[in-house]
Amino acid sequence: MDDSTAGSDPRLMDLAPQPTVAARVQQSFDQLDVGALFGLHMSNVADRIADLGGTPAGPPYARYHEFGPERADIEFGIPVASPVPNLRPLAECEPGEVGAGELPGGPAAITLHVGSYPGLGAAYERLQKWIPAHGHAPGVAPWESYINDPTEVAEADLRTEVIWPVS
Repeated sequence: MDDSTAGSDPRLMDLAPQPTVAARVQQSFDQLDVGALFGLHMSNVADRIADLGGTPAGPPYARYHEFGPERADIEFGIPVASPVPNLRPLAECEPGEVGAGELPGGPAAITLHVGSYPGLGAAYERLQKWIPAHGHAPGVAPWESYINDPTEVAEADLRTEVIWPVS
């Protein structure tokens, strides 16, 4: 199966809000390297969770508050079992600073992408078609949850959930 079709049919789920520890960064779109930003900020997030005694409760994610054409505004984080004390709210943090956040609850369209990260565009396209076809409007700031680690599995076996809030 090639990356353009690898994945699952979208489905609608009602999500519970999930506390997170995250860093949010903005960068001009023409200089964007999501992989490099992910590597830098995710290690800082993971270290901060460990330093403050937090408990990871899900796979790392990247949430897209804005994605082109001029700039990208991306949140890199890890869900935690409960809010981690001694962290400022992410909304009050400087760009790149690690803070306390939350993935939103409520209805969301979800699909699974299997394969390389450059193929994720096909998962977003599936959701962009599926959401209105099923009577919903796309919400803001979709995110990707990285189910497995590219250092541990072959690129063809990478599993990434794409979650898009809907109304």
